Amino acid sequence: MKTKKLKKVWVVLGILIFAIVVTLGCIKLYRVKQARQCGILLAFDDYSPGSWTEALELFDKYNVHVTFFVAWDEPTEFCYKALEKGHEIGFHTIGHTDVTDMDEEELQRCVIDPIETFRNGGIEMTSFAYPYGFHDDETDERLLEYYKVVRGAWYYEVHSKADLRHGFVEAYPIDNIHFETDEEFQAKIDQILQELSDNVGAVTCLYSHAIDVGDWCVKPERLEYLFQKADELGLKFYTFKELQNN
Repeated sequence: MKTKKLKKVWVVLGILIFAIVVTLGCIKLYRVKQARQCGILLAFDDYSPGSWTEALELFDKYNVHVTFFVAWDEPTEFCYKALEKGHEIGFHTIGHTDVTDMDEEELQRCVIDPIETFRNGGIEMTSFAYPYGFHDDETDERLLEYYKVVRGAWYYEVHSKADLRHGFVEAYPIDNIHFETDEEFQAKIDQILQELSDNVGAVTCLYSHAIDVGDWCVKPERLEYLFQKADELGLKFYTFKELQNN
């Protein structure tokens, strides 16, 4: 009788050990896949709550998470709505002013102090985008005392995910003004995403402003093309904060 019970105990233990080994193996494979997967950091600058809110459904459709760099002095209803959807709120100054022209007092008031204001409202901002993309080494060093990542606005670059943990990164604009036709936009997106997918564990930063037909906007249909193409190539959309904590 005791022998039978002992056998049952060993069988149960064997099953448990097997389940643990399989689970750990699956976790390891998942982490390897995540580390190797390439992706896009998509951002929207300034503050366009109307068009951004309308686009939330499109983001949901393709499981896309983005970063909104807001040029505002306090948390807004849109900020909380975006966070609920899994997006990130970053900062873009109060007043959309060239940071390199600010004195220390203005830099403190328009770029650094709002971190605490938003924190008091329940929003932790760790990413900053320079208005107009204007920056210098001195300003980067100063702001990286308060933000984990500061972002430019001029160039297409491929980064390793480790680059997004702390430091300065460039970003490529996809506003309508830079592409005369949808075909031109699609060709550039095809090029960028194909180059990206040929890498391992690489990311690139793209950004626009409002989601509309104006010059300094990106058309909804162009965004949808970007999402569809990224999905075809198995590329993931990351927020800046997601990679900072990776």
